[in-house]
Amino acid sequence: MLVIREGGGWLAEVAALGVVRRARCLVTLDHQMRDLLGTNSVDYQFQTGDAELDRLVMQIRSAKGAAGRYEERARRLTRRALLLPSGGSGRDLAVLLGLSHQRVHQLMRHGLPNAEGEA
Repeated sequence: MLVIREGGGWLAEVAALGVVRRARCLVTLDHQMRDLLGTNSVDYQFQTGDAELDRLVMQIRSAKGAAGRYEERARRLTRRALLLPSGGSGRDLAVLLGLSHQRVHQLMRHGLPNAEGEA
């Protein structure tokens, strides 16, 4: 979704739906778009009028998305490691996995998260 800073406010265009929304502040526009789309996750492409800011925002959002994917992968791999019978004691597993022994105990006691991060 394209979001453009114009004049004293912001404009969002959802080309696929043929919808345009305007608001004075970006927070209000964000709420409108989330309500319209019925989701908490909106993929924005910003045009603020400052090319450097636009580029940095795009890089930050991309890096955060990648970090989230890597975090999810780490959770899945951790689950697999904790399910192995040869992992050793909880304290050994903590050192191996870079977790606190309390966290390992918590994961083992309350059930391991599944691939979606749910216990």
